[in-house]
Amino acid sequence: MKNEMVRIGGKVISRDKLYNAIDQLLRDRSEGATQAEAARIAGVSRSFVSNIETLGEVRHGARIALIAFPVSNGDEIRELAKEFSLDFVLVLSQDERSRAETGQAGDIFNQLLDTMVELTDYSAVVTLASDWRIQTFKRLLDADVIGIELGTTPVQNDVEVDIEHLRDVLSGIVEETHDTQQPIGRISERGKRVRKAWEQLRRP
Repeated sequence: MKNEMVRIGGKVISRDKLYNAIDQLLRDRSEGATQAEAARIAGVSRSFVSNIETLGEVRHGARIALIAFPVSNGDEIRELAKEFSLDFVLVLSQDERSRAETGQAGDIFNQLLDTMVELTDYSAVVTLASDWRIQTFKRLLDADVIGIELGTTPVQNDVEVDIEHLRDVLSGIVEETHDTQQPIGRISERGKRVRKAWEQLRRP
């Protein structure tokens, strides 16, 4: 195990203390604090906060969501979404979708409403679904909905998604939005709640 203490000249630095301070700083920022506010809470300069964010940045640009159902290679899609650091990912197989639909009607309805409200905060929503469902997303959302059709409604069997094609699509979207002037929204508490609820429904 690495030594948790590091000596630099006459100072002894605690890795744990440093990691915890940075975790708190990033948590404050993700919850909506400005760089100046987060810096004041942590007792550091605003430029330090900016430098920390620059060091850890994996993607800069507008918020992008990915919705895919019903698919057979969900794990591959989720890994690809993680590779591109997408902000919101909902991937379901037919079994997972059916399990969700057999839940309490009121709960599912509220969850769908929460999901649609959350997606209004995104600049681009990549949707892999049936033709009709893609058109529904386009009608309901102001975001740029990029549809990849999995078939004609109703699609009742899992479809294997061409991962390389999806990679090309995501690469193009990320490149397009990299220099966007639209401010990047923070991940809201609603968004965290929505993702957690869908994750629970995926479990057997």
